[in-house]
Amino acid sequence: MRKNGTDGTDELIIKLLSEDGRMSCSDIAKRVGLSRTAVKDRMTALEDRGIIRGYRAVIDTQAATGTVTFITEIRTQAEAFEQCRDAFANAEETVALLQTTGECRLVAVCRCACVQAMRDFINRIYKTVPGILSVNANSVIDVIKAPQLSQN
Repeated sequence: MRKNGTDGTDELIIKLLSEDGRMSCSDIAKRVGLSRTAVKDRMTALEDRGIIRGYRAVIDTQAATGTVTFITEIRTQAEAFEQCRDAFANAEETVALLQTTGECRLVAVCRCACVQAMRDFINRIYKTVPGILSVNANSVIDVIKAPQLSQN
């Protein structure tokens, strides 16, 4: 039994669902050597403990909608960090926001309809949040690997 209460079978179920969130309980059962009911019970227990937090389709939004995805690195003065964090967290363009090591740094994954909308978004944040020292936005040209980021 692991620290988080999982065993090797649970971890295999988690791995299989990470690779294919739509895999059926029957298919998982065949792969792990348990009955469908036993797999469903384990999945329910993993959900109850917050280890499995949902099942979702992974969609390439750039291909599906023509949107522009960009990675934004933000550096702020210490006293402006929370306001900047909140501005990005509350923006509909922000799809993920991470605090990184270093002097008051954030990394935001953002999506906009086009490059001009991206420029407008960055300029709006820059002009309305005092204490931003630098903003570096880079367009994503291809997604090579994008695992689900989990919250600690």
